[in-house]
Amino acid sequence: MKTKLRNQMVLATLVGCFGVAADALAVCNQTGANQADNSLFTLHGCWQDFFLWQYRAYDMKSSDWSNRGWNDACNINFEYTKHWNASYLVTYGMGDVNESSFHGTTDYRQLGEFPTNNYHDWLRHIARDASGFGSFQPTTFGPNLLGTHCSLYNVGAPNANPGSRAGDFMHEGWHGWLDKYDWDNGSSQGHRAAQGNCTTADFCDYFYFHGISDFVFGELWIDDGTANRFHSPNQIQVEFLCDVADFPQPWIPASVRQSAQADANTRAAQRFINGPGYTCGSPRPW
Repeated sequence: MKTKLRNQMVLATLVGCFGVAADALAVCNQTGANQADNSLFTLHGCWQDFFLWQYRAYDMKSSDWSNRGWNDACNINFEYTKHWNASYLVTYGMGDVNESSFHGTTDYRQLGEFPTNNYHDWLRHIARDASGFGSFQPTTFGPNLLGTHCSLYNVGAPNANPGSRAGDFMHEGWHGWLDKYDWDNGSSQGHRAAQGNCTTADFCDYFYFHGISDFVFGELWIDDGTANRFHSPNQIQVEFLCDVADFPQPWIPASVRQSAQADANTRAAQRFINGPGYTCGSPRPW
């Protein structure tokens, strides 16, 4: 059965998502932060023990983040602080409602954090002054690179919020799952050309509908070789964002939930060949 599903997917080399351009653009806008970042940051108040753990958990290096707030980790204007602010949401912000959440904290953390595990091989998180939202770049030696781009950091950009940023951890991390298990999700940087209901050229996926009970928390990585138990990168991202919007911890600020919902619903409308896929707030489970 797995061979059949693989044969339906076109061989692709994953060099990134959303059209990675050369890192020759202006640096990310470091003049401020959107409301959702500020609201979440206020809750933890620059928790030093957390960010000293987080940079190791996401294999972040000073050489990659030195001009992005590496030595100013409490300044929410910088990319480094915004990155660990999003990591805080993943680590502590999910409600993990067994009968309603798509997946659990353990799934989302293992997708985003660096160690080789059931979800992906070794990841290193970097920031890139590139177009689009993010990228996954496999390497022959050393860690694969998970890049988050300026559209997730620039003050005023609609996706520059903790939910959208963390959602890209999931999207690119899922490219790591596809790479680890040799699945081919399409010939357009790990996606498919525009077709069906997808209106975003070359970054289209299928949405593989599943019941909530089909995936016990911690078992998102397990497939059965068929479309009945499978996810695409855009799908993982939408499911995570809807878990943030619909079933977070009760103390998650409204601005974080609302920006996650807006991102999920826009993506659901634009990126699924068999779309619109799932939209936040729709009934669960199927």
